[in-house]
Amino acid sequence: MSEKLTVAEALAKAEQIEVMLGAIQSTAPDTVAAMGGRDTLARRSEMTCLGPVPRLDVAEWERMSLEYEDRREHGSVNRGH
Repeated sequence: MSEKLTVAEALAKAEQIEVMLGAIQSTAPDTVAAMGGRDTLARRSEMTCLGPVPRLDVAEWERMSLEYEDRREHGSVNRGH
């Protein structure tokens, strides 16, 4: 049986998806682009209570992590400062 959402709930879910995909893309934009972009990232994600979580292999997670760390180290990631 499929879950029926109100319009407000559907809009809230869409916003949750948008925010989470945007956060992932902003931390590793080159890796996301190499994977095929944000649409590919969305298709490879599974919805959880936190929003979409990409289903990636170890090598893909490692590339994302290394890109994030490199951007953070060189000041390209805003950490609230």
